[in-house]
Amino acid sequence: MTVQRGYVDTEIGQIHYRSEATGAKTPLVLFHQSASSSAMYEGLMAELAGERPQYAPDTPGYGLSDFPPPKPAIADYVRTQLAALDRLGVSEFHAFGFHTGASIACEAAVAAPERVRSLMLCGPPCADAEQRRQWLAKVEGAEERRPDFERVGVSAMRIQADGRHLLAIWQRNLDLGPDAPPAIIHRETIDNLRAGERYQDAIVAVFSQDMPALLPQVACPILLICGDRDVLYPYLQPAHAVRPDATCVTLDGGSYVIDQDPAQVAREVRAFLQSVEGG
Repeated sequence: MTVQRGYVDTEIGQIHYRSEATGAKTPLVLFHQSASSSAMYEGLMAELAGERPQYAPDTPGYGLSDFPPPKPAIADYVRTQLAALDRLGVSEFHAFGFHTGASIACEAAVAAPERVRSLMLCGPPCADAEQRRQWLAKVEGAEERRPDFERVGVSAMRIQADGRHLLAIWQRNLDLGPDAPPAIIHRETIDNLRAGERYQDAIVAVFSQDMPALLPQVACPILLICGDRDVLYPYLQPAHAVRPDATCVTLDGGSYVIDQDPAQVAREVRAFLQSVEGG
């Protein structure tokens, strides 16, 4: 299996993507977390290789994609990603999103219901208004001493002359997955640093989105899935409460479960898509 890489032009600039475009079924589009890149999906794409075309675009401003205008909303990311998929000839697709990618996938399903055949949300940030306020306050520099957000909330990156921000980003990624191999933490840290002082853009967009209000508007079949040690695991059951008709699965894993156990994730994706498509 060879993952291909390329770029497509959009109104905000170039969008970088990974693809494994074999198979005849409806394509699977994979939206990544922040501040990561589509590199996080290479293991999962390998597990699903040959079953259907797969596309994993880098979110604008992350990976190797160009930056969008300042202060993007999730709707802005969705508009650009749908335009990129148009350029790739992808009309209808199954959407899989992890963390930030779950917010993007969910909004895409509502904005373009004629295109999204099914929706898979891994670690859906289905936070209520007060929880979203807390996350945004941490990004803005407030409530640094909240014990529940000491190692969870995301502080803004400020590039420092002595390089102290480098270790801070490494530590944040390590805190998300203390059992993850150093190579994963290294890759994630590089992706975070590549986004620079705009690395928190998508996090602000995520917690400015009202997923509990958006999720009921989704018309297609839904899979809710999350590792039991994922930082966003507390939001899995609230998402299921909003959509009790969704299939809900708890994985054995943490915030890097897609990297560390792609076979487990692939099994759930495959089973869900078989239930949606039949056969």
